[in-house]
Amino acid sequence: MSSSVSSPAIAPEGLEQLNALWKSFDDVKSALSRINEVGGEDAKKRADKIANKIDSFEPTITLIGQIKAGKTALINSMVGQTDLLPSDVNPWTSVVTSLHLNSRRRPEGTKALFQFFDEEEWDRLVSTGGRLGELAQRAGFGNEKDAIQAQVVAMREKSRARLGKKFEMLLGTSHNYDMIDQDLINRYVCYGAWEDEEETNARGRFADITKLANLYLDLPGYPTGLCLRDTPGVNDTFMMREQITINSIRDSRLCIVVLSAHQALSTMDMALLRLIANVDAREVVLFVNRIDELDDPANEIPEIEKNFRQTLKKHDVAEDVQIVFGSAFWALNAISDTLENLPDASSAAMEKWAQSDLCDDFLTNYEGLRGLAWNLSGVPTLHRCIADRIIQGPGQAMLKEVRDEVGNLLTSIETADREIGIRRESATKTDIDEKALKAKIKEVEKRLTNSLSDASEFARDELSERLTRSQGVFADRAVEALLSHLEAHGSDEVWQYNPAGLRMMLRSAYSAFGAAVEKSTQDVFHDACRSFEDIYVDAFGVEPGAVRLNAPATARLLPPTTVGQTIALDLNVSWWKKWWRNLLGPNAATERYSELVLKETSSIVSELSEEMAPALCAENAAILKEFMETQRDALISLASDGGEESSAADTVAPSEKAEALDHTRKLIENLAA
Repeated sequence: MSSSVSSPAIAPEGLEQLNALWKSFDDVKSALSRINEVGGEDAKKRADKIANKIDSFEPTITLIGQIKAGKTALINSMVGQTDLLPSDVNPWTSVVTSLHLNSRRRPEGTKALFQFFDEEEWDRLVSTGGRLGELAQRAGFGNEKDAIQAQVVAMREKSRARLGKKFEMLLGTSHNYDMIDQDLINRYVCYGAWEDEEETNARGRFADITKLANLYLDLPGYPTGLCLRDTPGVNDTFMMREQITINSIRDSRLCIVVLSAHQALSTMDMALLRLIANVDAREVVLFVNRIDELDDPANEIPEIEKNFRQTLKKHDVAEDVQIVFGSAFWALNAISDTLENLPDASSAAMEKWAQSDLCDDFLTNYEGLRGLAWNLSGVPTLHRCIADRIIQGPGQAMLKEVRDEVGNLLTSIETADREIGIRRESATKTDIDEKALKAKIKEVEKRLTNSLSDASEFARDELSERLTRSQGVFADRAVEALLSHLEAHGSDEVWQYNPAGLRMMLRSAYSAFGAAVEKSTQDVFHDACRSFEDIYVDAFGVEPGAVRLNAPATARLLPPTTVGQTIALDLNVSWWKKWWRNLLGPNAATERYSELVLKETSSIVSELSEEMAPALCAENAAILKEFMETQRDALISLASDGGEESSAADTVAPSEKAEALDHTRKLIENLAA
């Protein structure tokens, strides 16, 4: 079975809006190809770089949720293929799987790429028992840590027995294929009874060691350059893949949280809420699945939504986050046109839901029972939501970046043409002192680089100080509450302190850092534009204001999803009963709790201050460097009588070049409309 089978026409419904966005990008690429024809070598390099940026644009939509919430069934319905991904994966052997739709950047000869855990990751899992084992050890539960570690070792030995000598050889490597079928996917992402099958085609053969799966799908009717990412359930037995899921959410532009309609937000769903509380509400959608299992969706859904929103508010998640109710089961049956096989209860639920006033908005345009089921499934509503969020968020941001970069390119070409023409017509040609020009550019680059570095270092120091202070403030408050509890109740009643306040302080510190970095970086970027504009005036005699450069966009502040990772303070009551029994008096209790707070949050603080913050600053520094290099090349080319630009001017008719430039400028101006 190949994944290239055409999807039913209904499947892409709701994503059509994205076609207009990608058409805008295609129009820009077409205009850039004309620039390649009429511009010089410098212009061609810059045009190609912008075109490559457009091709690399691939917003990622990440689905998260518990095991059996229906994530995989939902993602299958979203791509119009009923059985592409296995929906019966085991919690700790499931794999983060990215579906790249109509990708422009697909590796040559590759339709499926599977990456394995490296040796260091496996050694850490075995030596500590994974994240869960580390939590047990830090909380002082050595026996639990040993038991968890023993389970991990048994799992490793089972994998080693299955793979033999290949086990160590595979770690840190990857497999790629030029085809996709269900058997192939099952071997890498789905746990199964491999002992009963052929070794070369064993279900789940590599699932234990597979870290990431990338599938490249060519789907007619779907937009270009969209990535849908399926993740393991957050109730991962050893929390082996929790960090991978956290990173997946961080890198995505929209997070779809898949919940089950017939269950209230459970304790496991609290882990989801801790994660999405750290993501902007505009980048989160809740899809409440399995409404087909409700007795009366029309009457039950309003109450479910009310309860969900109350829970969201309680756990510091935006109350206005969008909630979509639906059924992946109905969607898959609509796609396969098997609605006549629906169970009676499911058919009855669909009929009641269709008759509800709540469905009026999405029952205005459908054909037959199949169209009705597809609309009631909520998938087209979810598609429209995805399209809206991409267009309004990363789509608009990318259009602005492209518009500004193309605008700067056109300014360079037009300025070069104008100045070269003036010099050629002048009876007393004045040579430009290239050595002095390069020295001036170098001086400007050094000043700007130092300015950005100083501002970034100051912001990072402020972040580190504030994070450390937050740890101390929380520990002091918790200890005060603990002493009050001991004074009132003694040690007869178990005490537990909610770490939500600590998370809020850490998140607030990181957000303040992001705002400070954005402001200081924007100041430096605008200073860079004015500085290079001044060089045009001082070195070439260009009229002040004749050259206007657009500042590059600052790097995106990634959401601090690591703040939501599970820590010992989140563990269930049974763990805390054991912790409580080991107390040796108030002083020992308060000292031990303070130590636990610092140990549990040190990894979060370290990731924010030593990984995410430096990465943001480094990305901004790289953006500034690229901008300065581009302007330097344009100025030096102009100083040498236009360099390649002058040769292009000799071979291309002025009217042809003027038409291409004018068409491109009008095009990018319309992008902002």
